[in-house]
Amino acid sequence: MRRLLRYLPALLLAPASAAGWLATSVSPTQIQQSAFCQQQRCAAPDAYGRTWDYDLRATGSHVLRVQRESSDPASRVTSVSLLSANGAVNGEIDRRLFGDMQRAALGFVSNAGRPEPCYALDGSTYRVLSTAPDDRTAQLYCDWDEAYTRFVIEADRAYLARTAPAPVTISSGPTKLNTWAFTTCVGAGGTNSYLTMGEAARCTLRVTTKGEQSAVVKAELQYEIEYVQNGQYVKKLLPEKELWLPGRTPGPLDPRLTQQGRAIDLNVSLAVKKVPGRRVTSVNTIARLTFANGAVKTAYEPLLVR
Repeated sequence: MRRLLRYLPALLLAPASAAGWLATSVSPTQIQQSAFCQQQRCAAPDAYGRTWDYDLRATGSHVLRVQRESSDPASRVTSVSLLSANGAVNGEIDRRLFGDMQRAALGFVSNAGRPEPCYALDGSTYRVLSTAPDDRTAQLYCDWDEAYTRFVIEADRAYLARTAPAPVTISSGPTKLNTWAFTTCVGAGGTNSYLTMGEAARCTLRVTTKGEQSAVVKAELQYEIEYVQNGQYVKKLLPEKELWLPGRTPGPLDPRLTQQGRAIDLNVSLAVKKVPGRRVTSVNTIARLTFANGAVKTAYEPLLVR
């Protein structure tokens, strides 16, 4: 009995049997009704694209951000983040909330360290807090901008691909977008999953469809930019639009589109100039796709800027 008791804490903490939101199809309502959200008094989520933001009314200075594979609320969770407002920094509160969020997202705590090193970041780098604590999790990390310090739990893409549920009615019904996400950005500094400030890159937005299969005959692209300047958060829709048409030879900065069955790759040229006093946090792509069967569908996807 004493031997069993000696090993019991390790068994209770073992991630192999852990539950949690990450890489599951937990619904926005289930998240809002969870123990974490009940304790933190989560507000109703603000949803845009595949991102759901819950203001934590218990503190008034934190946001729970949940990102999914698509805008479908039944799609799987790909990342869970705690956003802590830099104007109300409290290391003990952040440490406690990040631990509670890990229990909700993973079912266990992978990193219980102090968050102060994350506040010292300058916005150009990020700090890895834990790597692959279980097979579904790629990493835990933190980054910083002028508005928020973010503590992020990111799902492993290989795990998501390996465990993707088999679509039951993917070939029937009207054409719809199934999933979309940026896969890579290739620039002078190499290949990343984000856009580097001050560096031009070509980034690929992978879109998959369900329902009737049809070829894309037109793609219209427009962009939003999110930034913090003089302590103020700004989201700005850029007026310029880009157009892709089949058979048209693209210029060096024009969008390119390739399609293989239900997989559509949109390759776009992106760059964010460095402006004194401005910290750009995201470039959001709005891709409006017209299909040969007349269906018109829109994907909205943020791309992190570092």
